[in-house]
Amino acid sequence: MLACIFTAVLLFQTGLVHGHGALVNPLPRNAIDRSLPWEVRAPAQPCTCANTTAGSASAHSEAGCDNAQACYWYQQGCSIGCPSCDSVNGRQQVDLCGLGKKATINDPILRTVNRQAEAGSIFDIYKHNPWRAPGSAPVVDACGLAGGTPWIENVSEWGEYVNTTFAKHGDKGSKLPEVPTSTVWQLGSQVEVTWQITANHGGGYQYRLCPATEALTEECFMKLPLEFDKTKQSLQWNNGSRLAIQGTFVTEGVLPKGSMWAMNPIPPRCLGGGCKSGAGCTPCPGTPGSDCTSCDNTPEASFEPPCVEGNRQGLCSGNQPSNWGAVAVVDMVKIPKTLPQGKYVLGWRMDCEATAQVWTNCADIHIL
Repeated sequence: MLACIFTAVLLFQTGLVHGHGALVNPLPRNAIDRSLPWEVRAPAQPCTCANTTAGSASAHSEAGCDNAQACYWYQQGCSIGCPSCDSVNGRQQVDLCGLGKKATINDPILRTVNRQAEAGSIFDIYKHNPWRAPGSAPVVDACGLAGGTPWIENVSEWGEYVNTTFAKHGDKGSKLPEVPTSTVWQLGSQVEVTWQITANHGGGYQYRLCPATEALTEECFMKLPLEFDKTKQSLQWNNGSRLAIQGTFVTEGVLPKGSMWAMNPIPPRCLGGGCKSGAGCTPCPGTPGSDCTSCDNTPEASFEPPCVEGNRQGLCSGNQPSNWGAVAVVDMVKIPKTLPQGKYVLGWRMDCEATAQVWTNCADIHIL
């Protein structure tokens, strides 16, 4: 187990500003460069995926499938209640626009990091980040920015997106071309969707739809949030093995009002540099200039993992590979009976809690 912890620390420290998370099934538009040779678009940290429907298996991918650079599409500098993201401050841990939006997710059971801090106190340093009021943080693009910033140049907390003939750092995911996935969903049915984290910053997520004939804006996706089947959530490893888990879902204090969000069931580990066992969570005021910018900076999970660790399933928290490979989360969502038939784009939005980041991917589907 000590060897596992040591490996976990090394893996997370190399991924602090690299890949994040991505939609795996259906295949997202953001994996557009998957057809290129690995050497042409190899990021510093490959995007993990534990579902072979996400593309061809790659000899270079320890995760078992090829999701290209889908986990490098996101935005940062996005505080709750702000009109826009500044695209620079991923870990500042302050209200970046100063408008004073209060967190609506305050129950420790619904928080994924720093649970022991009193909500709203100076020690609750993550209270301005997106998951603390799901859906209320702005985005730059509803389908993400390549590398997390709108500029070609790298800035703080950038993602090392490798420019290709298909996309370059700063491109908008909403402008990517359709990527046919052969995914057909039936009106009134329940369908399976899968996402995966490469570097875990906690938080929670939602699936939404936008007609393919409309502009892929946040406003469009907010009109059609999908409801989860709360009885059907599972973990999946890249050998196809699954473990049913009890998910945690939120419908209050969210946008769109009354919509359903799911808490990230995979607890983060090692949220900063110098991570060491037993460090716990250091109380941090989170003010500008503070040299303490990260809580839960320990290889221990930030909350109880959803599976027993140390057995044949290995680690099931953080972004660490288990004995069976990287871990994905499989959900079931409900397709409304009243939708018009036709082509849609599925939006996956992950609101982080440990960082001022929103991760977004989009995928093409056909509803009949």
